[in-house]
Amino acid sequence: MRTMIYPARVRQRADRLRHKIVRLLMVLAERLMLLFIRISFHRNLPALPETEGHYCYALGNKSLTGRLLLSHISRKQGLPWSEEACSELEESARYIALHNTHYGLKGLAEHRVSPRLVRMMAYLLEHPEEDIRLVPVTIFWGRAPGQETHWLNRFSDQRGWLRQSLQRLKDILIHGRHTLVHFAEPVSLRELIATSPESTLINQHVRKTARLLRVHFRQTRIGVTGPELPDRKQLIRQLIRSPRIQAAIQEATQATDGQTPMSSQKARDKAEKYADEIVANVSYSTQKLFDVLLSWLWNRLYDGVQIHGIEQVQETAKHSTVVYVPCHRSHMDYLLLSYALYNHGLTPPHVAAGINLNLPVVGSLLRRGGAFFIRRSFRDNPLYAAVFSEYLFLLLNKGYATEYFVEGGRSRTGRTLQPKPGMLSMTVQGYLRNPHRQIRLIPIYIGYEKVVEGRTYLGELRGKAKKGESILGLLKAAKTLKEHFGKVSLAFGEPIDLKKTLDQTIPEWQQADGGINDKPQWLPDAVSALSQQVATGINNSATLNGANLCALGLLTAPSFTLESSSLSHFIHFCQKLHNQLRHAGDAPVNHQTTEQLIAEAEKLELITRLPHTYGDLLQLNEQQALLMTWYRNNILHLFALPSLVAFCFNQQSQYTRKQLQDLVRTLYPFVSKELYLPWQGKTLNDQIDAIVRFFVEQQVLVDDGEHLVRVSPYQEQGALLTLLARPIQPSLERGYLMVALLLHFGSGSFTAEALENECQVLAQRLSILHGLNAPEYFHKPLFRQLTELLLELDYLQVSEDDHLTFGQTLEWFSVQCRPLFDPALRHSIRLLTHQPKLAQQEQDQ
Repeated sequence: MRTMIYPARVRQRADRLRHKIVRLLMVLAERLMLLFIRISFHRNLPALPETEGHYCYALGNKSLTGRLLLSHISRKQGLPWSEEACSELEESARYIALHNTHYGLKGLAEHRVSPRLVRMMAYLLEHPEEDIRLVPVTIFWGRAPGQETHWLNRFSDQRGWLRQSLQRLKDILIHGRHTLVHFAEPVSLRELIATSPESTLINQHVRKTARLLRVHFRQTRIGVTGPELPDRKQLIRQLIRSPRIQAAIQEATQATDGQTPMSSQKARDKAEKYADEIVANVSYSTQKLFDVLLSWLWNRLYDGVQIHGIEQVQETAKHSTVVYVPCHRSHMDYLLLSYALYNHGLTPPHVAAGINLNLPVVGSLLRRGGAFFIRRSFRDNPLYAAVFSEYLFLLLNKGYATEYFVEGGRSRTGRTLQPKPGMLSMTVQGYLRNPHRQIRLIPIYIGYEKVVEGRTYLGELRGKAKKGESILGLLKAAKTLKEHFGKVSLAFGEPIDLKKTLDQTIPEWQQADGGINDKPQWLPDAVSALSQQVATGINNSATLNGANLCALGLLTAPSFTLESSSLSHFIHFCQKLHNQLRHAGDAPVNHQTTEQLIAEAEKLELITRLPHTYGDLLQLNEQQALLMTWYRNNILHLFALPSLVAFCFNQQSQYTRKQLQDLVRTLYPFVSKELYLPWQGKTLNDQIDAIVRFFVEQQVLVDDGEHLVRVSPYQEQGALLTLLARPIQPSLERGYLMVALLLHFGSGSFTAEALENECQVLAQRLSILHGLNAPEYFHKPLFRQLTELLLELDYLQVSEDDHLTFGQTLEWFSVQCRPLFDPALRHSIRLLTHQPKLAQQEQDQ
């Protein structure tokens, strides 16, 4: 008996010794590896409560380095340890490698499904009351997407185990400081089995699980690193060979509109020159360099970068081609967004940058960071348009994340500008060429407490000409590194599904004859609807800060001055209104105290405090007041509808609920068109009711059961309503001025262009008479929007000779609006509209 037990004990002792040696070697290897890596996480680690069953981690491939890293993370982060034995499952560890790669004698790789996964599935089929939850873990040794390989070389691209090991060692040494780990939410194997209850074969369930995991790992990798990058020269050759550019080259060789035709070779050379001017040259090494430099820059300039809503972008990037469409407030936008995406585990996008930024040295760096350059206008250059359109289609079709600014240029007024149709139109056309690829547009709001170009904008608001970008200007801007610019916020809006937008706007777009052409007849309507969605999505995500809230309060006050307590009370009221109503549910909540918000604006020297015995005063000087209109306009849309409701009580103290709703609905289109507000139909009524309830709760309105009555403006709460009514007043005054001018001169007196010019001149004069320190008050594009709106609402019509005509509906509208405005303002507008006619009569005499 003793002779039979003895060998078993020896084997057990040998196994234990071997296990200890293996563990010791693994500990040493883990500690050595950790000297070269720095770990960051793609998202928050999942919660893994022990009551929900057994947990097991799933790696994409069998790898010693992956196993060591997973062991370290699970142990340090308080998760179930991946190397811990699971006695219930009779497994020695809590991880599986989806594929075990074996190399034959010829060095060819064979991928086999993990035997542990097979055993786990068998265990679950035998124990239907049990569950095992797989936690997929993806490890990125650096973020390089890799280079595309020619299809002929893919057959010889299989690596042996030695080459793979050396490559992994190289990745750790070179990219280890940029290691990114993604933990997905647990997947229940029991639920996967339940989706195919009729199947009792283990292999079927294993194949299904492996397929789902493969899809997950592929989508995660695409979302983080993006598709493989092509060689730039090869890409340019591919573009020039495309049928569409070849057709454009052929057209360029033919005489059109009296122009001299080019030779075929000259046209081809020009197309190659355009492609070389446009195409990006993305370099992962340059992106890493930018990450280091920008980390230093943000720490010098800003107190921090606040990110909102990035989680939905991380999910969207896994299965869709992402197009980022941010607002454009500063040159920092380019760098800031790419930096934020990179640091949250997303692929830095290819960015459409103006050709004015293609400066020596700087342009090359931007191009390697992902910028591709675009001319301001190329309507009269069909060959350039063909090259650029084909390049944008290639980016979208291959799944590269792309970014462009729909406003065209930086907003000098601080509000979201009307989107330009060019890039959106080319995006829709690119989608039509491959409607099977999902494309989602991500609206992004970028908010600054203090914008770097503040002095430049101040000069331009005073009438100075815009200066072009140059190396000298860049060097001069370096002195801003000594200044302080507060915090920056990036808020990602709800993704816009391009197919869903087309389905809602043009239900028959797939069946329409134009659907397969470059520019179908319905394209302008679709682009217009998409533009509205993008601009509204940007505005819905706007964030509050000390600069824009102080601007909202002080610019509405007489002489731009308020007592410190009054401004604090007003900011608290607006902050509470915003946080409770949430502007269509997308705008991030602000939790700062009013003292913190005011202190931020003071620290940035955007407002001035005047100490006084009876309480400090907060004031804007002339220069501050002009610049603060830019910050107020950043968030004007967030308070537009509450301000409109408050404005209705300016000259009339009470309404029934129906009277108030009817009046707000009459005025609302003039505000909505200008500020891209989201509510329509029933949602507008619901939002008005929510605002009224809030006003009643805050005791600025009283509901006596029959009427809504405003509190006296001489009381503290009544003064809040008066202040809140003023931000929207300039928008309504512009509309009233245009209507008064039309009614005074009569139907058919103006063309659209003449009306807009006349309104701009009169608005400029009115702003001087009433001391309105806001250049956007007479901004011509706003009057163009008003003309378009009056035509859409059928208040105006266009005659055969292109003059504007109207009937009694415009007069009815004027009668409805007239009582809302201060009599002194109405008198000023009446005098202004009479003066041009009198001047014309004197000239005729």
